[in-house]
Amino acid sequence: MQKLFSKIDTSEVKALFDGLIYKNTILISGLVIAPVVVAANSYRNALLLVIAFSAITFITIMTASFIPKNIVYTIRIIIYAVIGAMVYLPTIILLEQIMPDALSDVGIYVPLLVANSLIVVKSETRFLKRSKGYMMLDVISYIMGFNVVILIVGIVRDLFANSMLMGHNVNVSIQIPAMAAPFGGFILLGLFAALYRYILNKLKE
Repeated sequence: MQKLFSKIDTSEVKALFDGLIYKNTILISGLVIAPVVVAANSYRNALLLVIAFSAITFITIMTASFIPKNIVYTIRIIIYAVIGAMVYLPTIILLEQIMPDALSDVGIYVPLLVANSLIVVKSETRFLKRSKGYMMLDVISYIMGFNVVILIVGIVRDLFANSMLMGHNVNVSIQIPAMAAPFGGFILLGLFAALYRYILNKLKE
């Protein structure tokens, strides 16, 4: 374990928070937006996407790190997608057992995670250029950046569209059914992104 992380430069520690904070996967980098806008219209759906995204992305990228770099770029990307598809199969079987209703609600957005931006873009431009120890932490940071945002979006949309808070009925004085629609998710995500960028800019001053 010590050997695995030995190549991590202490000056790069801050960069490990890029995916979660400074270059948040969704709010700053603008990656993997479609599932958040369209499918994460409830806490249950958001939680399912968190599980699927985390498993597929982490296992695929870590496995891809063993693919020889001398293979042509296009072929490597195809191999990454094949690995993702292989990880998808046991993931979908697990989700069918624990969250069958939510799985039918999110539709095509779970299989689309097989070729998400972290796998086909960030893996080549960032992750696979690092040592394996650093890469693992970096991938986790980007995954957490996605997970935190999609859960918050799902909870807020569920609250105002369905009067539900993490699976429990609550009394909400203001109901906005449009929050459950894709355009409602797009507007909400845009507001979150603007607020988040404003806060980051203020902290930098």
